[in-house]
Amino acid sequence: MAVAIATLCGATALYCGEIIYDNIKDSGAPDIRQLPGWRAHMASACVGTLAFVISLFLLESLGRRSKSSALRSTVPWLPLVALTGLATAIHIPTYLVALVTALYSPWAYLHTRPVQ
Repeated sequence: MAVAIATLCGATALYCGEIIYDNIKDSGAPDIRQLPGWRAHMASACVGTLAFVISLFLLESLGRRSKSSALRSTVPWLPLVALTGLATAIHIPTYLVALVTALYSPWAYLHTRPVQ
């Protein structure tokens, strides 16, 4: 249940990041024209994965009443945050990030310890 709620939080953060980017781009701000589109979209993805990991940690720590146990549950998801952060800094194609995420997520989910 915690992973599902954290996924919803991450998707919401990604969607909000995209809305904010579109609104700033539509406002005609001069600084935003220099920002490549891929970088803005990967930054939104990074914010979404970070929100997912933080939400999962908070939900797991509430359910387990142990921060160290909650940390062990969220550590498998940290490489996705690093991947999207790296894809924000350097140009990694979106389809490659999506493919790696789709292949890695089942492994991370299996290594997320359920609340007992």
